[in-house]
Amino acid sequence: MAKRLKTQKLSIRLLKTDIEPEDSLRSGDELKDWPRVEGAKILLGKMGGTGPPKWADFLDLDDEEKGELRNRTTYGIVFIPIRNRWFAVSFGMGHVKLDPIKFEQNFGLRIALNTVDPDQIRSMDIRTPDENSLTRRSQTSRGSDQTAFNIDINCDIVCSLAGIPRSDELGSSVAGKDSLTVHRKTVVGDLPQICSEAHDHWEKQDYKKNFGWIDQVLHIRDKNLIKELDSQLVDVINETISGSQAGNLHFAFPVIYDPEKKNCIKYKGFRSSNVYPDLNVSEYFEALREEGVTEFLPRYLISHTVHEVDDDGRDCGDKWKIRECIHFEVVLDERTYVLSGGVWYEIDSDLAGAVKDFFEQMERIDLPAAKADENETEYNRRVAAADNNRLLCLDRKLIRPTNATSNIEVCDFISRDNELIHVKNKTSSSRLSHLFKQGTVSAQVLAGDSQSRNMIREIIKEVELETKQSGYESIIPASNEEFHASKFTVVYGVLSTGSEPRLPFFSLLSFRQAAQYIQTLGYKCAFSWIEKPQE
Repeated sequence: MAKRLKTQKLSIRLLKTDIEPEDSLRSGDELKDWPRVEGAKILLGKMGGTGPPKWADFLDLDDEEKGELRNRTTYGIVFIPIRNRWFAVSFGMGHVKLDPIKFEQNFGLRIALNTVDPDQIRSMDIRTPDENSLTRRSQTSRGSDQTAFNIDINCDIVCSLAGIPRSDELGSSVAGKDSLTVHRKTVVGDLPQICSEAHDHWEKQDYKKNFGWIDQVLHIRDKNLIKELDSQLVDVINETISGSQAGNLHFAFPVIYDPEKKNCIKYKGFRSSNVYPDLNVSEYFEALREEGVTEFLPRYLISHTVHEVDDDGRDCGDKWKIRECIHFEVVLDERTYVLSGGVWYEIDSDLAGAVKDFFEQMERIDLPAAKADENETEYNRRVAAADNNRLLCLDRKLIRPTNATSNIEVCDFISRDNELIHVKNKTSSSRLSHLFKQGTVSAQVLAGDSQSRNMIREIIKEVELETKQSGYESIIPASNEEFHASKFTVVYGVLSTGSEPRLPFFSLLSFRQAAQYIQTLGYKCAFSWIEKPQE
């Protein structure tokens, strides 16, 4: 009677070319030849202490109870040679012994994308890069297609994927990130065949049919490539210190930052005592020059920091490494890379060009210039007081749309030319995706919620009484009147400093997404750089 095969969980990784098994371990553990598979090597062991876990003391266990506990784990790693490459199959806690940089990045993810039935996805880990990156895990109770996971194909990164494969050749289920995890009925002698099959699936391009967008934005985790990209960044910083143009170098807060907190900024790590009103790349270089820093060393990316301080320069908030605040774009070996929030990404060149072209071709609207010391709220108040003919200020005038759970601001200004103008202060100190989202929500409410239009008309009427303006209420149709989105233009205005204002790449992505959605609703869309002098 044939022996019944048992289902075994296998975790498989592929070593980079020319990396030997001994070089892929975090520590100097000694590998042994493993005769059960030709040419294979094995590492076995235990980790952890022989005594009870730390929580035993917390629970005040006596010696007898502690004696029943042992805080130890076991591990095993088998290295198998296939086609002049090495595969590592880990068991237990074996993965913690491996050095991630020595293995192919996204090896398992590529295989999962190539083999999983696109209608039988069970789980995805998704990262949305931005000034404040968001990572989320989405799971379904049964196999679903990718639309169930609310993916924004313009910028989301799939970090891992799990599901049911189209055939059971590789296993009954597949999950992939850097490692490939499969559940399969097998015996130890099948390991070379399984690794060979995994290699075949890794080399395929089948994923491009259903997941082609996944190559548009890639999270870079290769330390050697990161080192080279950081070197490119340091070169540009040194060119800037010497007086050359900074190129694609800008500053952005790595978190959702409230520009109305009015905290100041201080750069530390090189004896600077200057206090600045905001995060600004030119002022950082000004501080470096004042302190006699003539050469920027790679370690300064970490040792130089940005601190929130009060007017007297005392710490009063968060702090970040200067590397986390730099937004930098560079082309290396004909590939486009972006540093954002301290993380490097590779951007598909076609996507980068399309996003920038979309922004450059967007209609431009002229808005009044800002003063050096103004934030968004102060700018809106001053413009509202100075311009009584063309613009009506609705800043902070909120409504609660029908069936909504929160209030919204329709716009900061409405113009006599049917422009719905949304304003945000500085590209360097705000999460611009919030601005773009504000415009899309407002446009959707106006077009689809007739009762909300009545609320807006009431607010406009109140503001007109306060400011002695008139003629704006009729711009917004009442609930019993037909609404034509094509008569309106949604305008995004950004207060900007510098001779060449720019949006960070991921903000350009957010803008394109918002503008395209607004246009599908029937609106026109436009952008305005609001000139603001250096303080």
